[in-house]
Amino acid sequence: MRLSTFCMATLLAVGTLGVAQATPVNLIQNGDFSQTSHPITAPTQFGTAHNGSFHATQFITDWVGNNGYEIWYPSSAAAAGVDAIGEYTSTGKEKLYGPIAAAPNGTSTFVGLDGDQTNGIQSSIGQQLDNLIVGGIYTVTFDWAAAQMQSRSGATTEYLAVSFGNVSKNTNTLSNVTQGFTGWNSGSLQFVANSDSVFLNFLSVGTPVGLPPMALLTNVSVTHDVPEPPALALFGGGLLGLGLLTMVARRREMRRRHIGGNSNFV
Repeated sequence: MRLSTFCMATLLAVGTLGVAQATPVNLIQNGDFSQTSHPITAPTQFGTAHNGSFHATQFITDWVGNNGYEIWYPSSAAAAGVDAIGEYTSTGKEKLYGPIAAAPNGTSTFVGLDGDQTNGIQSSIGQQLDNLIVGGIYTVTFDWAAAQMQSRSGATTEYLAVSFGNVSKNTNTLSNVTQGFTGWNSGSLQFVANSDSVFLNFLSVGTPVGLPPMALLTNVSVTHDVPEPPALALFGGGLLGLGLLTMVARRREMRRRHIGGNSNFV
């Protein structure tokens, strides 16, 4: 292979490194909570009820709720207009103060997690993640908001404690006016996997005690952050290729001069 041809091939090869990067794969199943184990059409409590005769079931596919007061909502309209089926249905006010903006996804489904810290029964929802790379960096993204049940009134605050195995990080705190809805917010948190299997959990934490400050959650995603080839290395590789081509050009010119203009040499 002629040196010039080799240099050009090297330049092209180096210049194309990193172009075909793998698209991050979402490790979460049913991140918008749209899939259920059996048909559900109305807002319904899930998890295990801690009070009363109502026994909620774990019907959200791939997810597990705890023993707090957590509600699955099929749409924003139903959230504000239909009494949720659950242990407190008899109040006739187990719906959210509206209007509630449509959840930022195609299905509009979401969950509501009661953050009341009375007796330590805040609501949570989680999913098991397996086959992780120990030491790998994982980004958890989600959409969330703060709202309030119509059975209560009063200003509240709300945040989500997001746990990735035994590491927990908090979102910012949302302040919600009485009978209000904060609008949807985007959340993004990074975690380093210290095990190949972790439980991802979203715990609702609100104030004041005695009120049900509800955190709304949807669009959960977890991706593994794979470092891209350093831009500096690519730039350096490109300079190397250009340098080789320049060297070839100079050698040709020197040989032409040496043999009186004969350009048959490489």
